[in-house]
Amino acid sequence: MTLGMLRSATFIGLAVLAASTALAAKKGGPWKLGDIIVEQAWARLAPGGAGTGSVYLTVHNKSGQDDLLLAVDISLAESTAIYSTTVKDGVASMDPLPMGVNLPSHSEVVMRPGSLHIMMTGVSKDTKVGDLLPVTMVFRDAGSLDLKVPVVPLGAGDPAEQHVKHPAEGMKH
Repeated sequence: MTLGMLRSATFIGLAVLAASTALAAKKGGPWKLGDIIVEQAWARLAPGGAGTGSVYLTVHNKSGQDDLLLAVDISLAESTAIYSTTVKDGVASMDPLPMGVNLPSHSEVVMRPGSLHIMMTGVSKDTKVGDLLPVTMVFRDAGSLDLKVPVVPLGAGDPAEQHVKHPAEGMKH
């Protein structure tokens, strides 16, 4: 292989990688870090320029060992925290999970409205529907994973509920 052919192959490989990363961001994933897979990611901003919002996603741990989601950083927000929402006697409350979220081996953790979610405060006033939020997830064992999470409009519903089944899903074996 000549040097010119090697450069062309490298350029094509980088172009394919960039295109697949951009497509993953637009679709809300999937992103992969070893045996950790993140998909169905989306964000919603509070109305009226409140500067708050939430990120929702699904994390799959396909490995044979437990892991822990230690932290989430969103560079366009002053702070982020993982919260759990519970309803008791008809009253909803949100509690922070400062120790992170356990990811048992061969399981998934689903973050959706009304349950687990990533809360953002002090969100940049320039952030708007259609933007891609730069999100970094930090796992105890797997390391760090960078995502670009799409911001969807209020009232758009949960994009994960509109998720089309993969051909292998629902097939009888």
